[in-house]
Amino acid sequence: MTGFSITITPRFYETDALGHINNASITAWFEVARVSYLESLGDKDPSAAKDWILASLQLDFLAETLYGADVIADIIDARVGNSSLTVICAMSQEGRVTVRGTAVLVHMDHESKSSKRIPDELRQRISSHRP
Repeated sequence: MTGFSITITPRFYETDALGHINNASITAWFEVARVSYLESLGDKDPSAAKDWILASLQLDFLAETLYGADVIADIIDARVGNSSLTVICAMSQEGRVTVRGTAVLVHMDHESKSSKRIPDELRQRISSHRP
């Protein structure tokens, strides 16, 4: 597989007083990339993303992300645990990586409010769809 990516066009209201993209917007973009990646795994239920909760998020701001040029969000790795999925994303603008982030998602049973093992079929889809 060649990897998974989406293009994000920054909007003016996502900037701060210095013209940088606000860190809260970057966090939201990372969520959009993660959910799009999960949807790309081919689950026929469009609400399948709700089975995942965010347990941990780390973002490293490597360079300025600015208004006026598209941002490419690439899922560069996805690692499957027993009930967790670690998703690593890099965001670049004009060929330069500006943000790198790691999110740990937990597959949840919302009725019991506890984690549940990732089904084998989904594990296989993640492995075959791994960047």
